[in-house]
Amino acid sequence: MEIKKSMTEEEKNRLNRKTIPLTNSESLTFFFLPFAFFGNTIGKSNDYNESEIERFRTYGFELKIKQAYGLMKFGKLFYLGLFIIAIYFLK
Repeated sequence: MEIKKSMTEEEKNRLNRKTIPLTNSESLTFFFLPFAFFGNTIGKSNDYNESEIERFRTYGFELKIKQAYGLMKFGKLFYLGLFIIAIYFLK
């Protein structure tokens, strides 16, 4: 990414937003809370994650959106693995 001197501060920020990664706390939230635990919305992500992804879209955080969906996928696999391990040990 090349930042030119003639660019305004807003244009520089817009370019930088595309490459800013998730923070550690954001990553942990997307990994450990990949879906709604309570309620009857099976397979749906929780409201916090949905609002954060919408905020990322609004402000153009392209890398954060990609990372969030990947972490949610790995979080679901993590809970599936825990479920399978729990069933194995309960037999």
